[in-house]
Amino acid sequence: MIDRIRIIGIGMGSPEHVTGEAAQALSTVDVFLVADKGGAKADLVAARQRVCDALIPSDHAYRVVEVADPKRGPDAERDDTAYGQGVRDWHAARVDAYAEVIDGLGDDETTVGFLVWGDPAFYDSTIRVVDALVERYAAAGADVEHDVIAGISAPQLLAARHRIPLNRIGASIHVTTGRRLVDEYDPALGDVVVMLDGGLACTELADAYPDLELFWGAYLGSPDELLVRGRLADVIDEVRRVRAEARERHGWVMDTYLLRQPADTPTVPAVTGYPETGPLTDGVVVVRPVTAGDWQVVRDEHNDEESLRWDLFGKPYTDDEARQKAAQARREWRSGRAARFVIVDAATGEGAGVIGVMRMGPPGLGLLGYGVVPAFRGRGFTTRALRLVSRWAFESAGLAVLELGHKAGNVASGKVAARAGFRAEGRLTARLPNPDGTRSDEIYYSLTKERFDAERPE
Repeated sequence: MIDRIRIIGIGMGSPEHVTGEAAQALSTVDVFLVADKGGAKADLVAARQRVCDALIPSDHAYRVVEVADPKRGPDAERDDTAYGQGVRDWHAARVDAYAEVIDGLGDDETTVGFLVWGDPAFYDSTIRVVDALVERYAAAGADVEHDVIAGISAPQLLAARHRIPLNRIGASIHVTTGRRLVDEYDPALGDVVVMLDGGLACTELADAYPDLELFWGAYLGSPDELLVRGRLADVIDEVRRVRAEARERHGWVMDTYLLRQPADTPTVPAVTGYPETGPLTDGVVVVRPVTAGDWQVVRDEHNDEESLRWDLFGKPYTDDEARQKAAQARREWRSGRAARFVIVDAATGEGAGVIGVMRMGPPGLGLLGYGVVPAFRGRGFTTRALRLVSRWAFESAGLAVLELGHKAGNVASGKVAARAGFRAEGRLTARLPNPDGTRSDEIYYSLTKERFDAERPE
């Protein structure tokens, strides 16, 4: 009866790259379960067998069981939602397939092992599958231990083969997948390591970022290892050719690469975070930066019937969504994306609503949004908060123009803007979506620093 599952990182397939801890773990396993992904990838199974033959003592009996890997589906054709569901379904099918094998093991086969390329931390499938197996056996009354043994990863070998560090002084490392690369790439990310890229997504960056340095490697740590490095625009065709030839020869390709701005590239000033601030008050209301503990105010303001009526999508927040929104506020503040405040009744300390300013469009422009919970409406709290935040935005955050808008018909929001000194600039036809699929005109307002300084609304 199984009592232990071990997830063992075996590096990139060479016995020389297996850590001492992993080698010792190999010698404790009775049955290794290996996913059979078809004839084209049979040499991956053979590589795992070579690792076991080289490192497990001859007096330790073990066997390798190949388990047909469930079909995963056309990932490249799926949107994010379908992709996520497809992966979850694939994991569930794997759990069923492995459990069927485990349930048929002999009485003396108590320890099952999974051999993971590189380091298990970079590939979530095996860990998630094993977690689900452990939960399944726990539900059946069986206590199955499990552990994870680290291995040498593909990014480590890539850096070693190219004789480079993965990061540079004071810079960050961003690890992503080919599926996400093009949508999220920005030089401000620092050095970007790309894994699990079946389509060589960096090809799509060559025109926009031709001077990026590319450090590419395939079959790292094996006798078939391939390396290419150079300016992205200069070497991308070579990588495509080498990669295609390798896939034709082996039936599969496993590669990893690093994208790096050249050392002499001028640093592009990144958007800085908003300046830190304490509570702002006029004696009646207080506005202070949103914290994770303010999630109920975030939820209650958004979920009110009147707020949802004028919302773009009309979807209430769940408690978890409200917690997430509140918890993200600090990160948004530090990144300079948004400065979100909670409006507080100075007399009671109760949360009365929310107000925020986001950097949008040209430099120096901020977009405002606000709302109060029903119990505090009609008391002028929103106007007071808008004045306080506007003054902070101009005097402390360095913004030159503030803008806000509301759907035509939202008279209350327009009155707040006007009382705070904002000027209606015009009407934008069908600019804002409605929950029912129709669109509403937007009434647009602005306030410049010069006008704010001249009028100083009190």
